[in-house]
Amino acid sequence: MDRKVVGFGEILGAIRPVGYAAFGDSNEYVILAGGSEANVLAKVGGLAKGIKTQFVSKMKDDLMGRLLRMDMQKHTIGMDYVIWTNADRNGLCFVEQGLGPIIAEGGYDRANSAIAKANPGEFNFSCLQGADAFFTSGITAALSKNCLKNTKIALEEARKNKVPSFIDINYRNKLWTPKQANKALTEMIENELFTSVIITETDAKVVFGVDKNFDDDKPMDDLVGCCEKISAELHEQFKGKVPIIIMTIRKRVSNETGQWTSVALVNGKDFITSDRFNYVVLDRFGAGDSCSAGIIGGFIGVNPQGNIDDKAPLNERIKNGLNLGNRMSVVVQKTVSDLGPQWSSQEYFKRVGKSREISR
Repeated sequence: MDRKVVGFGEILGAIRPVGYAAFGDSNEYVILAGGSEANVLAKVGGLAKGIKTQFVSKMKDDLMGRLLRMDMQKHTIGMDYVIWTNADRNGLCFVEQGLGPIIAEGGYDRANSAIAKANPGEFNFSCLQGADAFFTSGITAALSKNCLKNTKIALEEARKNKVPSFIDINYRNKLWTPKQANKALTEMIENELFTSVIITETDAKVVFGVDKNFDDDKPMDDLVGCCEKISAELHEQFKGKVPIIIMTIRKRVSNETGQWTSVALVNGKDFITSDRFNYVVLDRFGAGDSCSAGIIGGFIGVNPQGNIDDKAPLNERIKNGLNLGNRMSVVVQKTVSDLGPQWSSQEYFKRVGKSREISR
């Protein structure tokens, strides 16, 4: 049986020096399509046969826009619901990779982009009819007041069509304050617009004020227990209005190495853990988006064999999604592209093996 996943957000032109060079030190640059929702759709579409995607956005029809469209279509992302305009502009992202003690740096030039200036109600969300999942991020809601309104419209349309909605909180302090994020997201949560919230321990602390002393120096078992407590408190704060709370966990050992896993709290009672993996970073951008793609893939029935299982119970689908998302996160961090690679679920489970706890 076919599946359809819809995303709403901004498609960015991600500009980066080749390799580990810095801006100003290199004469060679790579431009690729990026953005949280685009990254998710690119990866979820390749997990199994029969998964279709549709992206809802607004872009300027210029040379950059055409480049981004070609990159998106290369990853089989449906673009039928993208509005093209000759006005405004496309958003840009500038990426420098870290190395050793030097941390990676990302900067943005996206003010007054086409999607940020889109009028409330301008988008056609009829693609949500018959969809199996909808994804957006806190980044999109933060781009402008109009983007926040259009995000709410999209979520309301998803609810009207009984489409499960997923949001990665993805807090960005360059876009809004913790107070602004809390107010906007809490309102959407109270209106029961989310089936699942995907969040890190940092965003739980910054946006929702939930802090359980997460510390990278602690063993991974302790960090998983910490996130179980955070999930339980978020469930209470959300008044049970978010059925599935998912936390991605990154235990950093250095700028290039660490351990990754994820956990879920389902209906406030079932705590689900998942496989853990050591990771090595070549390109850290897009790791969280990859995990979200795996989570959504598992939710819509994708199993480790690369098939869609219509009969799997919810908790099994969530566990499959966590285990898949963890593998996808490890793989994307060794890939110089936010969108790729586009492997099947079977390929991820075949090529990424379990790892033991890091010795500290």
